[in-house]
Amino acid sequence: MHSLRWLLSLLAIALIGSACAPSDARPPANLEASAASLYQQYGAALAAGRRGALAAFYHNEGALTVLNGVARRQSGEELNRYYLGAWTPPTYFAWEDMAFDSIAPSQVLVTGGFRWQDSGEKDTTRYIYAALLVVVDSGLAIVFEHETQRPQQ
Repeated sequence: MHSLRWLLSLLAIALIGSACAPSDARPPANLEASAASLYQQYGAALAAGRRGALAAFYHNEGALTVLNGVARRQSGEELNRYYLGAWTPPTYFAWEDMAFDSIAPSQVLVTGGFRWQDSGEKDTTRYIYAALLVVVDSGLAIVFEHETQRPQQ
């Protein structure tokens, strides 16, 4: 039941997200390849702790972020302040099993996971990840991002 609610919420956000794409923005020729490239760059910026680069991966109007069930709507400026201020970079970061699915001419659903290691921790923590990207003038941008710590198996 929890999975169904999560999926329905994600689909509702995808529909809402379609309003975020400017009508004059042209989609990249291959949305999935563009999304994969964006996530290579995003992952490299996270792994290197490049604070000043991180907010640029999100829509300039902001995004809805959900971390372990806590939702926050943040403007582009709030995201920038967060990454330049309170955010602590990981000592290790890597994406896992990422999938990129075009769900509309201007939207890509991203699913997978990642490993994150905090400073001082002996091992990484695994997360389940989902995001919605929309087409913007510069290519693609995150408008929704969901991260949940993966249950221990």
